[in-house]
Amino acid sequence: MTETLSEKHALAIVSNCPFPVLVMDSQSHVLNYNHAFEQLVGRDQASDLLGHEYSKPGDHPLGALLGREKSVCWTDGNKSRHYFKIHFIDLEGEARAQARLFIDVTEQTELEQSHAKLSEELKQHVLTDTITGLLNWRGLVLALEPQVARSRRYNSPMSVIMMEIHCEGNRDRLLLKIARLLKDQLRWADLIGCSEHHEFVLVLPETTAESAVQLADKLEQRLADMGDATDGRNLSICYGITGWRRKDSAGTLLNRAGMSLSEARSRQDEHSIAL
Repeated sequence: MTETLSEKHALAIVSNCPFPVLVMDSQSHVLNYNHAFEQLVGRDQASDLLGHEYSKPGDHPLGALLGREKSVCWTDGNKSRHYFKIHFIDLEGEARAQARLFIDVTEQTELEQSHAKLSEELKQHVLTDTITGLLNWRGLVLALEPQVARSRRYNSPMSVIMMEIHCEGNRDRLLLKIARLLKDQLRWADLIGCSEHHEFVLVLPETTAESAVQLADKLEQRLADMGDATDGRNLSICYGITGWRRKDSAGTLLNRAGMSLSEARSRQDEHSIAL
């Protein structure tokens, strides 16, 4: 925000304003400051500014306060951070001076940063996808680890199907329908998840890769039928399948399923499946 004041009013602001005020001329020379500014930066640093030109403040300890930014973060000598909104006020007179009014928004900014950090931390602890209600990637990995441990202990098979489905229309509504269909078609012991890119992940304990292929074929037909029943739209489906290996962790198993899906996606044929 830029305003214009007479010299008389400007002097009154500089002298009596409870907020820090710094006055600079058109050549970026410091002309004056008020008591609040002196308290903010210290008497010695404030007095050293007078008469000097700061068109390029650079690494100066007060550089953030001397530049042209309207929102700044400045760290004082005690390593405390201050956040300011700066209002530039044009002053009448030959010097074409400009007063800078520093509004401290440190508390507000720190609250906003804390809120953003807390929101991010909460996201990290959420285990379900917001659209489908299925396990998200983090939830899937946590749920898969015991399954991997069980397969390793008993040397029992386990497979993962990763599916990518496209269809025109309301995407969120489609994803929810697919999630419900998959839940209806799978066993209670199977895990169903959804990645952040909304690829569906099916974890199938006690299932070989060959059996997983048969299931994928069955699901593909069910999904195709669903697409035909949804305003006649056809679904585009591809999927990758992998079986558990002795040295697999949850991460390596899911990564390999993802690579199989990428291979299937690259084929671009009607029956896009890869092992």
